[in-house]
Amino acid sequence: MKTNFDYHSVPYNFVHCINKQCLHAADCLRHQVALRIPSECEIVCIINPAYATSAGKDSCKFFKADKLMRFASGITHLLDSVPHSDAIVIKQQMLEYFGRNSYYRFLRKERLVNPSEQKYIRQLFHKRGITNEPVYDEYVERYEW
Repeated sequence: MKTNFDYHSVPYNFVHCINKQCLHAADCLRHQVALRIPSECEIVCIINPAYATSAGKDSCKFFKADKLMRFASGITHLLDSVPHSDAIVIKQQMLEYFGRNSYYRFLRKERLVNPSEQKYIRQLFHKRGITNEPVYDEYVERYEW
């Protein structure tokens, strides 16, 4: 977990795990977040402790790796170096896949592009024969809640 972790970045409905006996507690984001609950936080969602003690990393459907992910922010120059005919097709495919609302939220940096969405965009480029990596405005490291 980041040393400068800010608990206020945790979504309100994120499920915490308080199972101290779990062999993988040190690697689980849910447990690490639970260890950092501030005293002024009155209510949190937790996994049933009876369930948590009977499940391990392999059998626990709630295990979430404690690692930062690389999100992209902004697509204003995504299609600048792409031939115009390919850019039109790629933009149309993105609009169909993500929807108009999400596409324009990506464009205005109101929504981050998660790693799986970046992979989909990269595949669109490769299908059109474009070997260059997609260019985003910037990248940010975040937890994938």
